[in-house]
Amino acid sequence: MAPSRQQTTLGIASAIAFALMSVLGCHSGDSEVYPTWATEPRAYVPNSNSLNAFDTYAMAAEEVEVKAAASLGRVSFFPGQKHEVEAEIKDYVRMVVTATRRTCEFKFVPHKPFQPVKYQSGWRLIGRVILWNVEDACQAADYDTAISSAIAGTRFGFDLTGGGATDASLGMAIADDVRKAIAPSLIKMSPTQLDRLAKGMKAALDAKPAITVAIGHEQENMLQAIQNLQDCMKSGHLKQIQDGLGADSNEAIRYLEGIAGNTHKRTSYFDTLSKAAENEFALVEQDSELPVTSRQKPNGKIDAPWKKLAKHIYGAARPLLDINDATVARTRLLILYAEIDRLGIRNKAYPANLEGFTPALTIDPYSGSPFLYHADQAEFSLYSVGKNGRDDGGDTDSSFTMPDLRLECTQ
Repeated sequence: MAPSRQQTTLGIASAIAFALMSVLGCHSGDSEVYPTWATEPRAYVPNSNSLNAFDTYAMAAEEVEVKAAASLGRVSFFPGQKHEVEAEIKDYVRMVVTATRRTCEFKFVPHKPFQPVKYQSGWRLIGRVILWNVEDACQAADYDTAISSAIAGTRFGFDLTGGGATDASLGMAIADDVRKAIAPSLIKMSPTQLDRLAKGMKAALDAKPAITVAIGHEQENMLQAIQNLQDCMKSGHLKQIQDGLGADSNEAIRYLEGIAGNTHKRTSYFDTLSKAAENEFALVEQDSELPVTSRQKPNGKIDAPWKKLAKHIYGAARPLLDINDATVARTRLLILYAEIDRLGIRNKAYPANLEGFTPALTIDPYSGSPFLYHADQAEFSLYSVGKNGRDDGGDTDSSFTMPDLRLECTQ
C-alpha cells in the first residue's frame, strides 16, 4: 500500500530530525538537538497574466482590502452602507465572477500560528456582495440574474475549499449563503431557469476539490505550529504562545518550560505530539470517505501534556468534515429540488422516485444511502437523515438542520 500524504510529510520531518540528531548529538550540547518540522513558508505572488482563477481571486482580494478597508470588519450593513460597498468593489466582484468560469488551482501557502491568513477579509466581502446580488435579484423576481450570481458565488466558494481549513470554511460559508438566498425562489422559476440552475450548481459541485485537499493542507499548518512551538521553547519565548492562546494554555506552557532543558523529555514530547497529530489526520482522511453514520466517534479525551494545545495544533481538520457534510448534502438537495420541480412542471406530476437522477447526486452524505423522497402528483418531500442517521419524517428545526436536514425552503 502506498504511504499516505500524512505519512510522507511527517516521515520527511522525522528523517530530517533523525539526521540532525545524529550529526549534532555527538558534537554539540544536548540543548542544540532540535529537529526541523517545517521550513519557512514562501509567499505566492499572483500573476496578472495567469489563466488560473486563483490569481484573479487573490489580486481582487488585495484590492478590495485597500478600497473597502473601513468595511472589512463590519458584520451588518444598513442599505446605504451596502450600496457604498457595492460601488467601491463592483469591478473586483466582476473580476471574480468572470474568473469563476475558469479552472482554479489554489496556491496554498502554509501559515504560522497567530499569523493572519491572506485574502480572507477581501474574499469575505466579495462573497457578501455576491450574496446581496442574489438576494436583490430574487426580491425583484429577476431569477435569471439570481441564478447567474448564485452559480458564480457557489463556484467561487467551492474553489476556496482547495486551501486550508480557514479558506475552506470561508468558501463553504459563501456557498451556503447564496444557496440559502436562492432556495426559497425555486418554486417561482420556469423549467428553463430550473434546468440552468441545476446544471450550473452541478458543474460547481463537480469542480469542488475533495475535502481531503484542505485536510492535507491543514497538516502543513500543523507542522508549522509544531515548529513554532519548538522555536519559542528554544528561544525562551514560550510566553508568545501563552499570550496567543490565553489562560487555557497555562498548564501546557508550564510543562514545556519544565522540560526545556531536558533533551530526552523534550524530544519525546515533540515526537509523540507529531505522531498524535499524524494519527488524527489519518483518521479524519479515512472518515472523509465514509458516510457520517459509519464513522467512529472520536475520543475527545486527550490524556497528554499537550492536551490544551491539541485543538490549536491539529484540531481544525475534524470540524471541517461536519461543515463539508452539510454543505455537500444541501447542494445536492438544491440540484435535485430544481430537477424535480422542472419535471413536475413539464409532466404535471413529480417523479415517483430518484432512480432517474445521477446516482452520485442522490446519495445522502450522512447515511451513504439515497436521500429520503416521497411524492404524489401534487407535492413531494426530499430530505437527509441528518446527524442522528434516522428518518424523522422530514421533521426539522428553524435552521433546517435537525433532526432531519433539509434544503432551506418551506416546500
